[in-house]
Amino acid sequence: MKKIILFMILYCHVFALDVKSGGRLSDAQEAIDVKHYLIDIRVDPYKETIRGEVVIEFELLRKTDVVEIDLLDKYTVSSTIINGTSLAFTHEKNKILVENPGIALFVDHELLIRYGGKPPAAKNPPWSGGFTWSKDAEGRHWAGVSCQSNGAYVWYPCKEHPSDKANGAEVIITTPRPLMAVSNGVLVSVENTKDRWSKWHWKTENPISTYNISFTIGNFETIERTGYVLDEPIDMVFYVLKEKISGAVGLLEEAEEHLNFYARAFGQYPWRNEKFGLVHAPFSGMEHQTINAYGNDYVKTELGYDFILFHEMGHEWWGNFLSVADWSDFWIHEGFDTYAEAMFVEEKYGSEALKGFIKSRYKKNIQNITPVVLSKNMTMEDKIGNDVYYKGAHVLHMLRYLIGFNTLKETLKEFLYMPKERPNNQTSTKEFISLVHQNTDLQIDWFFEQYLYKSKLPTLNIKKKIVNDKQIIEFWWEEKGFKMPVEIKFFSFDGERNRKLTLSNSPYKIAIPKQSDLNIDPEGWLLFNKNVVE
Repeated sequence: MKKIILFMILYCHVFALDVKSGGRLSDAQEAIDVKHYLIDIRVDPYKETIRGEVVIEFELLRKTDVVEIDLLDKYTVSSTIINGTSLAFTHEKNKILVENPGIALFVDHELLIRYGGKPPAAKNPPWSGGFTWSKDAEGRHWAGVSCQSNGAYVWYPCKEHPSDKANGAEVIITTPRPLMAVSNGVLVSVENTKDRWSKWHWKTENPISTYNISFTIGNFETIERTGYVLDEPIDMVFYVLKEKISGAVGLLEEAEEHLNFYARAFGQYPWRNEKFGLVHAPFSGMEHQTINAYGNDYVKTELGYDFILFHEMGHEWWGNFLSVADWSDFWIHEGFDTYAEAMFVEEKYGSEALKGFIKSRYKKNIQNITPVVLSKNMTMEDKIGNDVYYKGAHVLHMLRYLIGFNTLKETLKEFLYMPKERPNNQTSTKEFISLVHQNTDLQIDWFFEQYLYKSKLPTLNIKKKIVNDKQIIEFWWEEKGFKMPVEIKFFSFDGERNRKLTLSNSPYKIAIPKQSDLNIDPEGWLLFNKNVVE
């Protein structure tokens, strides 16, 4: 993939639709907990329409007059049925409000919604939400859906919020033959209908976020292999367009290598009971649990690996298995996954390659526009710039500098699997910080406060004066309470010297030879500004 595409993935802030994922939940939506989605729709690529029904299994946690579900106004809703009873509803402002007939609390209920219409077209997928209608080289229809930024309610009725992961989902897509419909989990059945259409039934029994539920249709070839990840067998499959089939086997081979890296670093692949899947998509790529969209045309980085394959795969751990409940903590999805690439580069290509990677990929692209962690009840639209990716990753790199690589790796793995306050492995920045403090017996709130909750980088004040044949140099941090230690390198009468200075807000004084150059942070670990005090 061209470098400009990589930039678009991490920089793009396009919201072609005036809708967004996240934000503050209404009282009515806080009252429901969705347990399961069954999506059963007919996708017509000729008319570019969808119609069908969604069954939402849910539990009421408190009394509410209405059951509130998200769905774009542009769809027509024909009926809403709770536990077999047809009920009155309104559909406006992208909300379906269904009359509550007095259903019981803390037991499971079923809401069936029948709907249809013309989905919005994604203007710049996958960063803008909607459908991408396309054709392959043979002129056959090829379509995909993307919805992380704008929310899954751009294509199906749901409780659209990162805090509510369903316990599982079924996706049934009916589409014209010979097209296939590929989705999450395992294929339950394929049924050919009399009108020369086919019904593809997919099912996942693992917790899943609304935006991760997805499908792609196309005239695919199925390339399968049994992979081995930490010596355990895993079903691997790539649904690939015929014109791209020449690279399919090689991509699955590379995928197996990357899966083993992630498993060594972070624990076994989370969805071994289902599959590791790839499907050719009419856009660059996107993480969809067990079925990552891939459209990178097998392009490699300068080091020789497929970035899109690697990055989207990493979200199976960071984003799909472990998820955030509020988009203010989105850096846990993207920053942690982005730092995994640095770990991979170091393991495969060595420490010098890592230094170059950090410098060229992270530091050059950090913007410091907004804090990495924003205020609660954030929407995806509030995320400006790419610092949740690059600065978030660099925060982990600096944390490694503070606590050591082994401790960092052990902490990251523990973070994935430890019990959380919320169900379905949903977490927050505060939980991560608490774990770091617990594992290191350090209190480094000053570090997280500066780099996660403020946009501005810290300032290192430097004051120099010449006294006889010496340079007397003083260092101190401008920000109150900031304590980052800093490495320096210089040449003395007996050769190169390396020191690690423990700095605070009070000046720390050193003396070096008058002729010596001083190299501050020679390994490039830190993010900071320098201020030379006259």
